[in-house]
Order: sequence, then C-alpha cells, then structure tokens
Amino acid sequence: MLGTSYVVPYAIWDDPADDTANLRWLRDTVQSVEPLGTGHYIAEADLLAAPSRAARSFTPADWARLRKLKERYDPENVFHSYLQPHPQ
Repeated sequence: MLGTSYVVPYAIWDDPADDTANLRWLRDTVQSVEPLGTGHYIAEADLLAAPSRAARSFTPADWARLRKLKERYDPENVFHSYLQPHPQ
C-alpha cells in the first residue's frame, strides 16, 4: 500500500448508448482527484485512461523490476501487457 487512504469511484450503467457519457464522467471525476493520490490499484485502474497509470500502480523499484523481467522473458514483445513502453 502506498498511501493511507483508498478512494475509488465507480460508474455502473445498463444502456450501452450511455457508454461515452458515463466513461467521460468517470474519467473526469478520477482526474479531478488524481493529484491528491499516490498511485493506482492495478486490478481496478483504468489503464487506458492514461499511459502512466500502470507505472503508478507500483512503487518505482517494483515497476523497474517488472520491466526488466518482461525484457528478459519477452524480448520480442509477444505478449500484450500493461508493461508496454510509456512516456516517463
């Protein structure tokens, strides 16, 4: 655990026609509180919302270790992963 609190907004809806509006609301809401946070819980992070989300789900040392393991065991990048390169 990186912080002392855990805050997670959820959005649930039934009609696929509402996807765009609800995803926008959810991402805007998360973005508004993100400066107050220290990271993301990897199993619940919206990894598509920003390239930095996967890295912010781990300590910097753990993220570096995971990247090195991926480079070692998947040098050809065969397997899709949230460990893909991202802006530093």
